[in-house]
Amino acid sequence: AIQHYGSVPVTVAKMLERPLRVHVVGIEKELNFVDLFREVGYLLPKESIQIEMTWIVREDMLPQNSKGGKSLSLQLTSNVTLTIVAGTYGDSLDPDFDLNGSPDMIVGLNADLYAYESWRHVVTYLYTHPNVTGVFTDYNEHSGLNCASLGGSKARKSLSMNPFRQPRAMPVYCMNLPQFSNGFVYIFNEQELE
Repeated sequence: AIQHYGSVPVTVAKMLERPLRVHVVGIEKELNFVDLFREVGYLLPKESIQIEMTWIVREDMLPQNSKGGKSLSLQLTSNVTLTIVAGTYGDSLDPDFDLNGSPDMIVGLNADLYAYESWRHVVTYLYTHPNVTGVFTDYNEHSGLNCASLGGSKARKSLSMNPFRQPRAMPVYCMNLPQFSNGFVYIFNEQELE
């Protein structure tokens, strides 16, 4: 997502000589795979850019070893820092002040923006901050299309099959639609370098 849709945010971060700030919202099962996110640092050259990833999780999901605090910081690689913060985006946490600065990108994995009321704050933030790119994935094309429509016609047209999806379809017996973890991707506030 950073290489494909983040050319403008990466360029702005480099111009301002600061790390790229990526807020990842809706984190649940990804907490079990923190080490896999080291790949972000390995795939991007160290001299290219520093990345500050902030994962926003529910308070009951914060690891027990966080010593009673509301956040936990990890240095994944020399150029990627991960901070796990407990709270709800836009409700108990202000994205501009509580999370080490305003985001350059917001990422939501298997978002299903219609499923939870708390996604309303994320969508509203993207509406009011058109310079922030939002990258979301969803389980199936139908859900992805409906959720992408919240971002307007450009976001709806951006819906595509995610090349990094789970390779095997998930069995869902209540509907006859192919389901993949992170199967479809769509972009809010897509920006291009001129």
